[in-house]
Amino acid sequence: MKKILRKVFIVLLSFLFLSAPAVHAYSSVDKAAGLGQSPDFSLSTVSGKTVSLEDSRGKNVVLFFFTTWCPWCRKKFPELVKNQERYKNDGVELIIIDAGESRAKVLSFVQKQGIPFDILLDVDMKVSEDYDIVGIPAFVLISEDGRILYRDNDMPDNYKKIFGK
Repeated sequence: MKKILRKVFIVLLSFLFLSAPAVHAYSSVDKAAGLGQSPDFSLSTVSGKTVSLEDSRGKNVVLFFFTTWCPWCRKKFPELVKNQERYKNDGVELIIIDAGESRAKVLSFVQKQGIPFDILLDVDMKVSEDYDIVGIPAFVLISEDGRILYRDNDMPDNYKKIFGK
């Protein structure tokens, strides 16, 4: 009987973890607190360019980490496309980073979905590790002076306030 109960418990725990819409690994304290300086990186894009975070210093930046297989990540793209101009008008640069997939896989996704963004490729997931990304989708807000201001699985509605605007 104990073995059966233990198996049921393990199955229920597995179901809870696997059916969650996104892994929320950050506390509300993390969301509001300064989280340190943002590590610089240089990554290739799907189109073959190299982009560095250093190129965006002096601007407020939103990093969006995703994968093509994540259904919750895919649900975020229409919102990002819709708000792209608004972010730009608010002085916010949006940088989209695929975590751990090949160029061919991401390119196929971009073409099939009609994604209008040039996506950066974090093939070895070093940047994801540097930013402590443990669940996707993940948004990281970085101030003009390179401080991480926010990290969570949703883009905050009050992003302008977080950036001090």
